[in-house]
Amino acid sequence: MKTKTIGALVVLLAVVIMAYVVTADVQCTSQDCSINTTLTVGNSNPTITGVEGGITITGTAETSVTTNVLFNVTDGNGYADVNDTTAQCVGYKSGETNRTSSSCTAQDQSGNDLSYNCSVDFQYYDAAAADWAWNCSVTDNAAVSVNDDSVTFTINALNYVDVNVSTFTWASATANTNDQEADTAINLDNGGNQDYGAATVTAYNATNGNGYVIPATTFYLNNATGTPAGTQMADSSAVAITAWFTLQHGNGASEDLFAYVDMPAIESGTYTSANNWLIDITT
Repeated sequence: MKTKTIGALVVLLAVVIMAYVVTADVQCTSQDCSINTTLTVGNSNPTITGVEGGITITGTAETSVTTNVLFNVTDGNGYADVNDTTAQCVGYKSGETNRTSSSCTAQDQSGNDLSYNCSVDFQYYDAAAADWAWNCSVTDNAAVSVNDDSVTFTINALNYVDVNVSTFTWASATANTNDQEADTAINLDNGGNQDYGAATVTAYNATNGNGYVIPATTFYLNNATGTPAGTQMADSSAVAITAWFTLQHGNGASEDLFAYVDMPAIESGTYTSANNWLIDITT
């Protein structure tokens, strides 16, 4: 029994080996051998060949402005291998909010090359500087992404400040009483992209036309309600405000001016400043 079992195993191995030899080799005819050649070519990665330079942006007060930037792409598999839906350009600067394109339109498509025209919205308060940069990118149909962040652009300075009201009003001031706050503060709104760190205010005496005067020196300005102590004004003379005044750029950036008066003992009536007060805001 042992001898028969071993013999059966030897025969089986011989059959397997023969089958391998037969399927692995192809006999040459008259020593002429035919060989097939098969190659699998990998993806040709896209390349960004250029981003538009020399762009300068001038904002518009209290609103956005749209800027277009072009970038060129080449792909060895042909322009159709580039995925148009992935194209974008981002404008960025340290400390500022990134501005990303709302759309990028493919154009000038030919052979391996094409370009994109991207629209990017910038806000009026985006900082004035020459070191903003573009980061333009795109991906091909093999999910290979490329980008170029080597090109800078400039956002120009935009100086714009407006006020909500143009008059300090006391509808019911009391004679011979100090620290009376005006009914409404003046709100200075920064509608541009500049940082303002100081202001000068030129005030004037107020009179009733009958010889009574409320001197300019009895008026004070501050940036907080209920805080009479502040910067004392002077008649027909610019007074600098640096300790508490600041008006930085940014979304909704503003500064309030609250006015206070120490009323002298004068007759009742309406008093009006000899001239309009002047507020000069400086960076």
